[in-house]
Amino acid sequence: MRTFVAVLAVLAIAGCGGPEPKVVEVEEADLLRPECYTVDLFDPFTIQNPPADMAQEAHQFLGVWKNGAWDGKWCHDLYITRVGADGSVDVLDAYGPFRAAGVEATVFKRTGRLKDGVLTFHTRGGTVQYRRDGEYLVGTRKGTLGNFEIVMSREDDVAIGEPVMLARAVTGS
Repeated sequence: MRTFVAVLAVLAIAGCGGPEPKVVEVEEADLLRPECYTVDLFDPFTIQNPPADMAQEAHQFLGVWKNGAWDGKWCHDLYITRVGADGSVDVLDAYGPFRAAGVEATVFKRTGRLKDGVLTFHTRGGTVQYRRDGEYLVGTRKGTLGNFEIVMSREDDVAIGEPVMLARAVTGS
């Protein structure tokens, strides 16, 4: 498991002295947000088997990625449903509401590119990139709403090649 290192101090101006920076190690798992919720997908989807020449790289990305929030504030799920022989990738890009920016919860169908271990796609508001880091999917988003980072974990019970239906159960009367 990779550890992020955060420096928690303002660096002293050269030659002026000052306190040494305090280094705090943060485990990636500590950045997950299991309470995050985006939207229910009411239409079934299928995670497609990848082509043989993309199998190893594609399997690292294919699936449902959850429990993440951009900068710990904006809930996000990513459904990577297909990787083509040319590196093209189909995703369902789901977001919870982001009240600070006036954005409602929504999901988009997008096409991206997987190359050299990085999944990249473009939105109306910028560029999003993801890479695998051990068991996690780590992302950066740069655009009109700002620059954000995220760590996500894979949903374990999603099979490749079979229709999937994920939705929260409605309880109560």
